[in-house]
Amino acid sequence: MATIRFTIKRYPLLGVWLSHFFELGIVAGGYFAYMYTKSLVFSDFQTTAFNNAWRVIKFESDLGIFWEPVMQAWAIDSAKAMVVFFNWAYIVTFWPIILTTAVILYFTNRTKYRYYRNVVLVSFAIAVVAFMVFPLAPPRMMALYFIDTIQVFGPSEYASREMVNYFNAFAAMPSLHFAWTVMFGLLFLKTPYLWLKILGVIYPTMTFFAITITANHYMTDALGGGLVILSSYLIVEIGFKRRFFIPQIANRVRRRNGSGTSLPV
Repeated sequence: MATIRFTIKRYPLLGVWLSHFFELGIVAGGYFAYMYTKSLVFSDFQTTAFNNAWRVIKFESDLGIFWEPVMQAWAIDSAKAMVVFFNWAYIVTFWPIILTTAVILYFTNRTKYRYYRNVVLVSFAIAVVAFMVFPLAPPRMMALYFIDTIQVFGPSEYASREMVNYFNAFAAMPSLHFAWTVMFGLLFLKTPYLWLKILGVIYPTMTFFAITITANHYMTDALGGGLVILSSYLIVEIGFKRRFFIPQIANRVRRRNGSGTSLPV
C-alpha cells in the first residue's frame, strides 16, 4: 500500500488515471451484479417473477389503485402520439441524462459528484437485493391487462431479443428508472437556474407516466423506487454525519479532558 501511495505521489498523472478507472470499475461491477445475481435466490426466477406480478396486481386491486390498464387504454385510444412520445421518453431521457449529468459533475464538482454517486450506489445495492428476492415480471408481460407499447408502436429495436440479453427483464421492483430521476429532479431543484428547477419537476413527473403508460412498471414499483431513494439519502446523510461530526465531538471531549491527542477529521 505504501509503495502504491509513493508511486502515485511521484507520478500524479497516474493517480488521475487510476481515479478515472476506479469510477469505470464501479460501473462495470454494478452492471455485473445487476445481470448475474438475479438467479442466486430462485432457480426458476422467471416463474417466480410472474407469480409475483399476479401478487402485485392483486395488491393494487385490493387497494383500488390498479389504474395502469385504464391509463394505458385511454392513452392508446385517445392520444396515440403521446404513447409514442412516452416510448421515446422512457428510453432517451434516462441513461443519456444520467450519464451526461454524471460526467459534468465529475469534471466540475467532484465533491458533489461523489455524494450523488454514493446515493446511487446505496440505492443500487438495495435494489439488487430486491431484484434477487422479489423478481417481478413487468406489466408489459401480463398480456391479460397490458400491451407492450414499445413493441407495438416503436422503437421496437429496444424490445428486440438482442436487447433483452443486456438487461434483467424481471428487475421491476423497485423502479430505479423512477428512483434515479427523482434524485436528479432534486439535484436540479437545488441549482440556481430556473430552467433546471422547472426540469427538476417535469423530469420525474414525466418519468412516472412514461414507466406506467409503456407498461414497464407498476405504480407500486414507482412507490418502491421513491422509498429506496429516500432511504439511500438517509443512509448517506447519516454516514456523512458520522464521518464529519462524531470525530469533531470526540476531539472536543478529549480537549476538555486535557488530552492533547485528537482524532483525524
